[in-house]
Amino acid sequence: MRNRCVFVALLAVMLLVQSTAFAYEPSFWAKDAVDGAMRFSILSEEYSQKSYQTSISRGDFINIAVNLYGTITAENVSTNGVNPFTDTDDPFPNMAYYAGIVSGDGTGKFNPWGTLTRQELCKIITGLLDSAGVLGPYFPSQNVFGSISDEHKIAEWAKDHVAFMLDNNLMAGDDQGRFRPTDPVTRQEAAIVAYRCFVRYGKELDGKVKTVLRSTKDSKGRTIQTLVKTVTLANGATVPLANYETMEDWTDEKPDGKPGFAPSGTPLQTKGADGLYRLKTYSETLASGEADEKLKRIFPGGKKFASYEEANQMMSEVTVPAWKLDKDGKLYSSTLTFKIHSKLREDVIAIFDEIYNASEKVPLKDVNAYSWRNAMSSGTYSDHNYGSAIDLNYNENYCVYASGTVVGSFYDPENSPYSFPADGIVVQTFAKYGWLWGGNAWVNGTVDYMHFSYLGK
Repeated sequence: MRNRCVFVALLAVMLLVQSTAFAYEPSFWAKDAVDGAMRFSILSEEYSQKSYQTSISRGDFINIAVNLYGTITAENVSTNGVNPFTDTDDPFPNMAYYAGIVSGDGTGKFNPWGTLTRQELCKIITGLLDSAGVLGPYFPSQNVFGSISDEHKIAEWAKDHVAFMLDNNLMAGDDQGRFRPTDPVTRQEAAIVAYRCFVRYGKELDGKVKTVLRSTKDSKGRTIQTLVKTVTLANGATVPLANYETMEDWTDEKPDGKPGFAPSGTPLQTKGADGLYRLKTYSETLASGEADEKLKRIFPGGKKFASYEEANQMMSEVTVPAWKLDKDGKLYSSTLTFKIHSKLREDVIAIFDEIYNASEKVPLKDVNAYSWRNAMSSGTYSDHNYGSAIDLNYNENYCVYASGTVVGSFYDPENSPYSFPADGIVVQTFAKYGWLWGGNAWVNGTVDYMHFSYLGK
């Protein structure tokens, strides 16, 4: 009897494991849309762990909506430290609220476990596309509900939203001419609508999109979750989705058509149509050949220093102007002194001069550049060993390794004058001169907001 009980228990465990690992399949007419939505990371990889024919919850659909928004806009989407909803701690409704996609029920509740009706889906999708900035003025076409037999069942607040979806072929009635506005949306229907939206309003992408959910903390110690999109190109390079359209050439030209160069011979970037310099990733510079050219530019024969003695001979001390804050929070002029690779000295002076003379005066209270350190766990050396990396305001621009190790206290550019936003003068000036920023340089999950590197590590 005891052996029989053990066998039954083992069989139950095996069935549980098989059930957990089982992936459902969509209906044949939905498969292409589901596959496309998976490829562009609009659906999460876990989406197939529930039946595609069952009703989708509001919480699961908001996950799709935020991912669709991030893929269309190529923007990182973050939570806010203040949760607008009292009935869920899920980061996706939080992101959707602050992105302008949803507003809740007016009482502070989101109802994540509730079912989603077809007319509710229409409202969320139109709000999403409007927030993404891809819609112009919309006026329903005449007789838009002409083929719909149950128009009278559509709520007044939903009619314009349903009309938009019908006019743009994002949804349609069934084979009996019914829209069924109050019917629940199935998981495969949600996937189809999301994919149709991406095809109509998203960018053409020749690659596979991936999503990473990164956790950081703001200055008040609150956890901030950020949805980050990357795309893996045909050549194997992985770059931020935001950089996809500017991958043709890593060199840039001045407005007069002549190449601009830093003193080191590094090509200068010019601003894009959005008025910003491109923030490149290390993978991108490897794929384009930029990383190799940089290596040869500052190291004889392209070989890095092998010892402290060899490195020390190539370092040069530099003093640069900087703004600082006094105890009353007022700016005053000061300097920073540190050592840097001699072939980058004039570049660094030019960078800090531009930062100091800009109309946006950013306080710089501490700096760490050349520093000979022991080899890292991977056996390689930090770029600080080569005098080709600079850390600024480390406490307020912390480093969070993929392992979870943290150096510094927080990163909060909205509230701390010492934190560096991606579009601020510090990050942008380093980018202009070809330096990479640890806030976006790597796709392995590590972020290092204090870190600026010429070589990219």
